[in-house]
Formats: sequence, C-alpha cells, structure tokens
Amino acid sequence: MKPAIPPEAIKTLPDTPGVYLFYGTLGELLYVGKSKTIRTRVRSHFSAPEEKWLCRRIRRIETRGTPGELGALLLESQLIKELRPMFNVAARRRRRIIIARRVEDKRGYAGIDLEAVEYLKFEDGSPIMAIFKHRTQAKEYLKLIARKHRLCPKLLGLEAARTYCFSYHLGHCRGACMGEEDVRQYNDRFETAFEERRVKAWPYDGGVLVEERSETTGERELFLLDNWCLVASYRLTGSGLTEHIRGNHRFDYDSYKILLSFLSSAEHAHFLRCLPREEFDGVLKGDERSLLNRLQNEHRETSRI
Repeated sequence: MKPAIPPEAIKTLPDTPGVYLFYGTLGELLYVGKSKTIRTRVRSHFSAPEEKWLCRRIRRIETRGTPGELGALLLESQLIKELRPMFNVAARRRRRIIIARRVEDKRGYAGIDLEAVEYLKFEDGSPIMAIFKHRTQAKEYLKLIARKHRLCPKLLGLEAARTYCFSYHLGHCRGACMGEEDVRQYNDRFETAFEERRVKAWPYDGGVLVEERSETTGERELFLLDNWCLVASYRLTGSGLTEHIRGNHRFDYDSYKILLSFLSSAEHAHFLRCLPREEFDGVLKGDERSLLNRLQNEHRETSRI
C-alpha cells in the first residue's frame, strides 16, 4: 500500500528549522517531530521501511517554522506535552517525575528519599541528587550505584531493615547502616555516585537572553531563560516584536536536557547575553516594557545596517 501523502506535497514543505505534525484520517494527531531541515526529515520518514506503518496513516502534514534549532527543540517538547500525539513515546510518559532528595540520618550519613512531583522548584527542601521518569528507573539506578560505590541499600531507601542491611551481611556494605564506617568517607562516595545524574547548577547570575536568527528570512527568536526554565520567548520580524511562548517558570526535565546541551556548546556562546537584574525582575512581574523597548531599539538599529 502506497503512502496517502503524494510526493508533490512533501516537495512543498520548507527545508528550514521547525516542527512538523502528522495527522490521520479523522484529524487525529499521530506524531510531532522537529528538524533543522523539515522537508529532508519528513522525506526520511517516508523512505524508512520500519516507518511504513505510520506513513500509510498520514493524511495531512502541518509545519511550524522557527528561526533556529533551539526554538524547534523547545517547541517540539512543548507540543508533545500539550497535544499528546498518538505515536510519540514522550507523550505516553507519566505527568509526574520522581526526584531523589538527599537526606541525612541522625548520625550524619547521607541517604535518599524518593518523591513523586508534578513539577520541580529548586528552592523546595533538601538538595536534589537526581531526577527519574518513574520509580522503577530510580530504584534500578540506586541498586547500580549501591553495587558500584559500595553504598548502603538501607540508606538509599532500597531496604527497610531495622538493623543492618543485607549487603552488610554479604560484606558489600562497609557498615554505614551500623555506624561503623567513617561518615565523611561514606558521604564522599555518595556524592561521587550521583555526579552523572545530578541536575547541574545554573551557571549564570540571574536570567539570560538567547537569540537565534534565521539564515533565510532574518527572523529572530529571543529566549528568556532562568534556572533551566523557559520564562518566555519573543519573535522579531520586520513588523516588530511579539511574544511567542509564555513559560510557567517551572523546571521541566526535557527542557533542562535541551538547554544544558545547547548552553554547554562553545559554538552557541555568542547567542547568549546576561540581563540586567531589573529587566529580568520586570519580566517576572509582568512588566516587560524595559526589555521590549531595548530589543525593539536594537532591532531598528540592526535593520538599518
């Protein structure tokens, strides 16, 4: 059976950054994807043998352009969460995430308390050592580091023994559950064990502005970021500046991974600038006049060049 979308329809798609949406016979949303070159990426779906089952169901393709790759990544993540397409794995994830909080027992040994939350606020409670998609993933990771770093399963919340853990009986635990191991040495291993999974500290003193510019149209998108959260984004075109996305200033793990990868890349450093505190605070309070006036003035100056 041939795909329902004719090749001519794919030829008309833009080959620029953005997201694409596949719709089925009844208008149901099948899939959301993103790419730096939309047309090329959509073609790859139709040429992949393992995706024929999906392509036969597609009746309409919608595209939403972005000036650059970061905008496409963030927009894709947002649309998947909001629209929950049928065949995106991320759309089937649970709404809640599991966070591993660092706690200490009365002797000072570090341990873990797993907590299910809908969203994360960094100012809440004790330090967050790691974030997981679900409790099973969290426990598998805790078991792994218990073996690798000889941590106590009881302190990690994997066992509910009243005295020593089973690993102590086997000789794998060095006795933290019995108060036999040096607290500092144990806690140092504990910190090392979570190094790869730990949420990185926000590397800037306050909010930052990241700009992307389209290589074909000159359109610009500006992202206001703080503490790994998207506060807002704005589009700058020939007709002026408009707000494109209004974030909720809540930590989202998918957005965190996107922003961490983008901001850690040296090639993206020139896209970024730190904001004066008063401008950023104004945006948080709903008063964006100072920031918008400066951006519009900069846009007019750039347009004259």
